[in-house]
Amino acid sequence: MSEMTDLPPSDPADAPSETRRGVLRMMSALGMGAVLPPAVLTALDASANAARAAVQPGAPVEPLQFWIPNWPDMIEIARQLTDAWKKLGISVQVKQGTLDTWTAEIIGQHQMPHLAAMSWGGAPDRIDPDYFLTEFYNSSRLQKGGINYGEFNDPKYDAVNNKQREEMDDKKRQELVFEAQAVAAAANPSLILFSRNYIQAYNNKRFEGVVPVTGSGIAMPYIPWTYLKMTAKTGRKLVKSTSIYDIHTLNPFATPEVYNSTLLRWIYPTFVIRDEQWNLTPWAAESFKVVDPTTVDVVIRDGMKFHDGKPVTIEDAKFTFDFIAQWKFPSFARVTSTVESTEIIPPRTLRFHLKQPNAPFLANVLGFTFIAPKHIWEKVASSGNLKTPADYPNDDAVGSGPFKLGEWKRGEYLFLKSNPDWWMAPKIDGVYWLVVPNLENQMGMMERGEADLLGWYIDRKQGDMLAKNPDLTVVSTPTHGLHEIRMHVTMAPLDEPNLRLALQQATDRQMLLDLVFGGAGVVAYNTPIIPINKFWSNPNVPNPTFSIEAARKTLEKAGYSWNSSGELLYPKG
Repeated sequence: MSEMTDLPPSDPADAPSETRRGVLRMMSALGMGAVLPPAVLTALDASANAARAAVQPGAPVEPLQFWIPNWPDMIEIARQLTDAWKKLGISVQVKQGTLDTWTAEIIGQHQMPHLAAMSWGGAPDRIDPDYFLTEFYNSSRLQKGGINYGEFNDPKYDAVNNKQREEMDDKKRQELVFEAQAVAAAANPSLILFSRNYIQAYNNKRFEGVVPVTGSGIAMPYIPWTYLKMTAKTGRKLVKSTSIYDIHTLNPFATPEVYNSTLLRWIYPTFVIRDEQWNLTPWAAESFKVVDPTTVDVVIRDGMKFHDGKPVTIEDAKFTFDFIAQWKFPSFARVTSTVESTEIIPPRTLRFHLKQPNAPFLANVLGFTFIAPKHIWEKVASSGNLKTPADYPNDDAVGSGPFKLGEWKRGEYLFLKSNPDWWMAPKIDGVYWLVVPNLENQMGMMERGEADLLGWYIDRKQGDMLAKNPDLTVVSTPTHGLHEIRMHVTMAPLDEPNLRLALQQATDRQMLLDLVFGGAGVVAYNTPIIPINKFWSNPNVPNPTFSIEAARKTLEKAGYSWNSSGELLYPKG
């Protein structure tokens, strides 16, 4: 099973190792010396030392530990790669778990084995390239709770990536975004596989007006125009939508994964939202204005109320950002690394002072953050009962958005009631998000009329089956989300670049897409910016052509060999 190592406690008395010195030099050069806490630096040392200790020249390469969510697509991908990489003399041991356990171990604790697979959904804040480029690979995201759990750490990459964040001219920024992708691709920190289409279905006898949106399909919660605009064709205005898993918290400050966070944004609306064509448009904000590269004014919408009847004020908006700055919630690192301070300009304007120019601020900060009710969260923080407000269960979630909490019955459903007071009130009465882990069961519920929207995604053959039912309409929508396998680049044997390159060469992405999703999607370049995101995706960093022979030659050239049993052996030194 997976090799899990707790991060050791930090010891300030320790003399810096070469790894630590290197990190410190890099951070100092970037003016970010305070970003990484001592515990993270100590963990970096421990990982590097463990990797070095594990290598025995001429000995067989140990099995790769591979952590995957227990979804059918991931299980099949792991099975195919296990077979393919066996031809390199590399064995794989797969560990499966729920999304909750995967998230807790891999993201929450950075208990990263050699490999970890994930499907990244088409969240709106992932349209701007900064999300994937910074969260996946920037060294500022190495802390527990950060998404750089593969421990990728390259000062050259950080420098280019930080420049693209500060470049306000789109064309100049595109060049830097391309360069950052090229730097990362050369190191092969991830196996970027493909982007699959969202193939989903709805009951056309009961509802109409669904809205296909790239990245969200017709039924995913990420960009929820279907749920805001759909209308009932019968007297029943409650919608039943299926999902393969449940949320794990109602606390909007403690949501490291996108499904949970975007569903909570139905209750806690963001300042801006992507429209059906991906354009940014005001949502909880009434308007926004870039005053200069480090100053942004946001006017909050007039007349909004929290779901408990209290008015939403500009003081609530400022409180939210002060609260995030005070508690430094890991999933809000993009806010604390960007916003220097805020000030109120009466009556409804919040002025943001940024630490430096930040091109993705509108999309990735205003499109991700929300207004929390001060009268609730300041009491939570002052209660003294919690180590952090992120531990608060928030069972009676009070937001101000188009939907309000109806009931959460963990493991069964989340019921969100429509909020008639929202400025663009939904035309339905509410949505039941039904937790149905098995896709076959979801399809059966659609065919029997027990569900109205298939809120997860199925493959092309399954879509063809549902399309035979005249009550159902099947819709296929592309997404900028992706299937990806992160490699632990400081853990042997994956700390060796040639071995990572060989795994890239021995991965048949088109076969996987065809087998798992019937070919409905696009094969990725060697970058998390998917080709469908055309302006930002660098077409000059293709993944290596699939070839087991080429992969073996890469290993042989790097000094690896094979024993009589076909096991891959480390170079003899």
